[in-house]
Amino acid sequence: MNNTQRVLLSIYLPITFLILVLDNVFPGVGIVWYLKYTIIITLFLSALNIRKKFREQNIMTLSLFFVVAADFFLVYSLTLKNLKINLIPFGIIGFLLAYLCLIVAYQKNFRVGKKEFITAVFIIVIFLLVSLHLIPHIKGVMLIETLIFWFVLCYMTWTSICTIFRKYYNAKIARLIALSSILMFICDIGVAYGLFYPVYSEFLITLVKNIVWAAYIMGWTFLTIIISEENLLD
Repeated sequence: MNNTQRVLLSIYLPITFLILVLDNVFPGVGIVWYLKYTIIITLFLSALNIRKKFREQNIMTLSLFFVVAADFFLVYSLTLKNLKINLIPFGIIGFLLAYLCLIVAYQKNFRVGKKEFITAVFIIVIFLLVSLHLIPHIKGVMLIETLIFWFVLCYMTWTSICTIFRKYYNAKIARLIALSSILMFICDIGVAYGLFYPVYSEFLITLVKNIVWAAYIMGWTFLTIIISEENLLD
């Protein structure tokens, strides 16, 4: 682990814990939403400032740019009063573009063998289970948009885990890529339940929010650590 990676971990691990505390103590307060948005901006600026040796790192940095744009519509917009426009679709598009960038970066040495097939089955099973819960609560055009987004998310998660088997990235980085994407996957499952599933327990609502933000911040922090890696390839 190089110095940049150590600094990133030492900053964003405590920040993740701080966000969880603030989100529970001051739920819905504007300053907390500003802090959340600032975190993803600083991750993008950190990634932008890192000297990169590989083309894949530039593509990963571009994905962070799209996340900053997406969070403007999904997070920062929550602080704007009297907003009458539904900005959620724009946020979804931003994350969709971010995940497409990651797919491009993770597709190296693409192949489908036994391990890749087993991984695909595992993700498909999770997708089907989540869909059974959520689809009855999603109507109209939003259902089509959600299914497209879920397909891209599942594919990104699958191909990121498969980097472990494809031997393009070095073993440590491949595992970190898989972990980062799994956290993004968990985060988006939580977001989907928060948006579409009628949960009535305050405890469950709080628990889902905590899981979403912990997985979200750490998932993109790990991606920034990957971008700062000097020995990226196998």
